[in-house]
Amino acid sequence: MHTGETRRDAEKLTSGRRKPLSRRPLRWRIGVIVAVFALIAVACGGGDDATGDGPSEQPETAEADEAAPDTTPDEVQEEVVEAREAGEATGEDIRETETGPTHGGRLVYGIEADTANPFVHYASSCAISCRMIFRSITDSLYVTDSDGEIVPYLVESETHSDDYMVWTMTLRDGINFHDGTPLTGEAVAYNINLCRLSQLTGPALLGIDDVTGEGQTVTVTASPGQPLAAGLGPAGRAETCGQMFSQAWLHTLPNNPLYVSPASPLPQEMREALREEAVGDPSAPVGLGAFKFVSYTPGNGNSFIAARNPDYWRGENGITGENLPYLDEIEFVVAVDIQGRSNGLKAGQFDIIHTANADEISKYEGDDFVLLQANDYGETSHNLINVAAGVNPVLAFVRGAAEPIAMDPLGLNSTNPLVHLSCRKALAHAFDGDRFANERHQGLVQVANGPFPPGSVGYLEDSGYPTYDPEAAASEFEQCKADSDQNPVAFSFNTTNDAFNVESNELIAAMWTDAFGDEVAVSIQPIEQGQYINLALAGVFQMQGWRNHGGVDPSEQWYWWHSATASPIDPTVPELALNFGRFQDPAIDAAYQVIRHNPDPAARLAAAEEVNRAFGRNVWNLWTYWTLWGIIANPRVQNITDLPIPDNAENAFPVISGKHHLTQIWCTDGNCQG
Repeated sequence: MHTGETRRDAEKLTSGRRKPLSRRPLRWRIGVIVAVFALIAVACGGGDDATGDGPSEQPETAEADEAAPDTTPDEVQEEVVEAREAGEATGEDIRETETGPTHGGRLVYGIEADTANPFVHYASSCAISCRMIFRSITDSLYVTDSDGEIVPYLVESETHSDDYMVWTMTLRDGINFHDGTPLTGEAVAYNINLCRLSQLTGPALLGIDDVTGEGQTVTVTASPGQPLAAGLGPAGRAETCGQMFSQAWLHTLPNNPLYVSPASPLPQEMREALREEAVGDPSAPVGLGAFKFVSYTPGNGNSFIAARNPDYWRGENGITGENLPYLDEIEFVVAVDIQGRSNGLKAGQFDIIHTANADEISKYEGDDFVLLQANDYGETSHNLINVAAGVNPVLAFVRGAAEPIAMDPLGLNSTNPLVHLSCRKALAHAFDGDRFANERHQGLVQVANGPFPPGSVGYLEDSGYPTYDPEAAASEFEQCKADSDQNPVAFSFNTTNDAFNVESNELIAAMWTDAFGDEVAVSIQPIEQGQYINLALAGVFQMQGWRNHGGVDPSEQWYWWHSATASPIDPTVPELALNFGRFQDPAIDAAYQVIRHNPDPAARLAAAEEVNRAFGRNVWNLWTYWTLWGIIANPRVQNITDLPIPDNAENAFPVISGKHHLTQIWCTDGNCQG
């Protein structure tokens, strides 16, 4: 079979062409109040005063100009503390600078973990460190602006049919990938369709029937009876599958879902021929971002290096005529242990680090280093529980199976006492959140009672989640022993191999021992983070410390919690589940039918609150605290968060769940080290 013809045939199946339908434009908004929550899609254009010149013409940001020149560092710190306590710390870099942006410099970024299966959206187990790397070497279809709106970025405009069944995206023209190939509707459709075929990312795109591209247009069609209130949806917008990679590069990858996925539409002979020809390197990504891949060496202490892209679409040779990016090179260095990462910053090994360790963040308050703190739209830290049991009729319906699908056919989770609600409630009642926040996080974090932090849509002051109550814990534990038929009640409690996290798990386990004595037996196992995520995906755990669910809208969470994404635990037929805990909750499923498919704001708000209450009733996770992120840098690193958005009066949102943009960063005198 001729390889060129085979690839062309494959392209037709994943980026089929059709004429776009005519649709009226609609501007949507996302925010933290009901009126803003009503509008969840994308802006069709920006403010009249947006110049597109960015910081190259305005070295001091608007935010810095608004701050009074005589504002003292203590006053700035006081504002940050107030925002943090209200759950509204954005991580904004509000420093005033004496000089403007300067080209040059090499930035070394200390990140918390390496990435499993790097670096392509449909395969990578992509935590925060991975997303930072993605943001350096490619851009996304949409970004979140400083008002909390998901707005066009690579997309120029978006429209939808009156019934929300068909959405059309128009892409910016003149953007090229690093290999010189253009960003077109076909390239975007190819990216998204590969994600739809992937076992890892495909469940997040359920409800989409068809994605096609022609010219600079992408058309997304909903599955019958499933209108898309949020368009392409969170998995295809700002993160992961919304981040674009070269179609030519994707063709060369041996793990391309067209070649390996059981769901591939290609004939077996064609798949085998394409796979045989695929000799590309998935860990050498070809994006279209501000920096181009140079090298990657996996493992703790090793690095990912990317160099300035002279033909960046927001550069002097690009379509906006800006001067981005400013840095010559970025190196991401994996430093798993927070003490090692922090010491590396102080010793000059790193120019900037990130951390979700509030204890370490507290040490930099009032220090000479730049400290940005962010918990707005942030993640919720929790203990993730594997409750796989029984059958899953929803998954059977999605797959068209004749019989309900068994969730634990080999009985691997049958000895886990936490499948019983009484055991989960007992542990929740025995957890002293205030003590944990004070002893492990210097009191800088808030104790969580649900998945949605204060200020987020769906947050409830009283979610019904069990509060710290030793007497109630003792009562539930008696029922737990009876339900599980165990004494002692024994389970494993995994953690990443960061020493601080191990000690945190040990404190939680000590609380349970204080409450239940030798009738509870907790085994703590440290695990490397890349493997850690894979264990969750495969369901090979009983309980794990976890951090997830940051975002500006509850629609971004559905695929973590829906019965349709709760795959079985069966090593003989390896399956990956985005619903890591494998729980099935009809109330949550019903609520997400509204959140995803009903554009009515009041209905969506009520549904989000019902999701919160369902978690409170059933204790699917043991909530601990709402995460505080710190971005810490030496003072030479400038403009850490203020990325202007073309055709928009607002900048990108500073920091969401530890992620921020890198394109706009520059260093004093073009030298990050000094």
